Amino acid sequence: MGVADYDAYYALLKFRRSVRGFRNKPVPRQLIEKILEAARWAPSAGNSQPWEFLIVENRKTIQELASLYEYQMKEKKWLESTREKEMRLYVGKRPVEGKAPFRDAHCMIFVLADERWGNAFPARTWLDKGPQHIISSMANAVFAMHCAAATLGLATQWVSDFGSPWLAGMTKHLLGIPRLYKIYDTMPVGYPKYYPKARHVKNLADIVHYETYDPQKRRTEEDICNYIAQYIRPGLTFSI
Repeated sequence: MGVADYDAYYALLKFRRSVRGFRNKPVPRQLIEKILEAARWAPSAGNSQPWEFLIVENRKTIQELASLYEYQMKEKKWLESTREKEMRLYVGKRPVEGKAPFRDAHCMIFVLADERWGNAFPARTWLDKGPQHIISSMANAVFAMHCAAATLGLATQWVSDFGSPWLAGMTKHLLGIPRLYKIYDTMPVGYPKYYPKARHVKNLADIVHYETYDPQKRRTEEDICNYIAQYIRPGLTFSI
């Protein structure tokens, strides 16, 4: 059985980025299905495969979804303004209307979780950590989709906001999603307007311990906040 070598896989991981700008260009259906096929083979707890996928390609519906997303961004910005000033995101003065980064994406893939597939777990496993197993399984499927899209020259974005209570409720109503399903994540797909610059990742030596935990690597919360401001969110340029 042939498999990709490590160098190719490592290059893919470094190349894949969330893109917040799409060209208004159609994506062939067979490429979308390749992305979904990759998700179908993602590992899941107990081989439960607790996922279903809803693909929205209708332009009018995508614009409606974007408007809902933008509306809840106002509340998100208000809450963000309560954080320490140096750590705030999304608090710029520019209006949010018309700014959803996925308005020109070819489609939106809604990744739906059905927790009833936890019946594939032993009873104690479900009682101990059933919801966590569903979440980790869904994460595997989403990650597989993002990587598959990158190999096809397509751009994707992580959009978790559609899982928030208000936006999830409005989206379920718009798309006819049954109430028992959870919107785990949403992935816009399309051709990119740009490729983001390389992102910062932590040094391997700082996050790996052998045999026992190395206390010299333990960070205080102040250390973590300073690291975020300096390396992960330098300049806090995420405001919209």
